Amino acid sequence: MNKLTETQHYIIYKEYESVILEIKKNHRMVQIGDFYGDARMAAISEDESFCAMCGCGVIIYYLQEPFKEYEYHTQTEQWKEWGRNKEGAEIWVDSIRCISHNTIEIITEDGGINKIDVFH
Repeated sequence: MNKLTETQHYIIYKEYESVILEIKKNHRMVQIGDFYGDARMAAISEDESFCAMCGCGVIIYYLQEPFKEYEYHTQTEQWKEWGRNKEGAEIWVDSIRCISHNTIEIITEDGGINKIDVFH
């Protein structure tokens, strides 16, 4: 597994197309994403309330119980997706970063910049 990012309480890894969260206090491992063509990167918010991963689109995963395993085509309060073929075209994302406690910045492969409020 390759480490993508780490904070005080969490580590995010990628292995093949899967993204895995390690909860440090109990060493629990949870698959929190799956990306066609592998994840490019991940970021964890400063307050550790969510993380975001990118590649073919973006998955925003909320760091709270029950830490549900990611599933394609599933609506849940544990995560939400952006640019992952729900409305047609997939969006390839080069990078993401947390720019506030509730906002991420997404830079797409074509140079587009998008800001998303992760809680709305």
